[in-house]
Amino acid sequence: MHTYVDLYFSPDGISPLKIAERLREHAGLSFIVGAHDLVFEWGSVKEFRERLQKLHDALKGTGVTYHCESVIDDPTFIEPTPWPPPLPGVARENPGYSTQG
Repeated sequence: MHTYVDLYFSPDGISPLKIAERLREHAGLSFIVGAHDLVFEWGSVKEFRERLQKLHDALKGTGVTYHCESVIDDPTFIEPTPWPPPLPGVARENPGYSTQG
């Protein structure tokens, strides 16, 4: 199954760039191109609960709220493209955050 996540930012909260970094580091999630902000796949209730808890923990105290929508696998599902899409021959890293200080 896939769970789509939509994030709602507040100008009084943490920067979306810092949120992107936290999500990548703590929940293993990156923003995607499309109608939703994030997506994760899961195969069991235990796996869903673990991923959702990591997402929640990464967002805790940031001022960001979120909405989740889970859908069953279907043949029309298209693998989401990370934002921004990587250039050919370039490491897949979002310029909004860097692993180098």
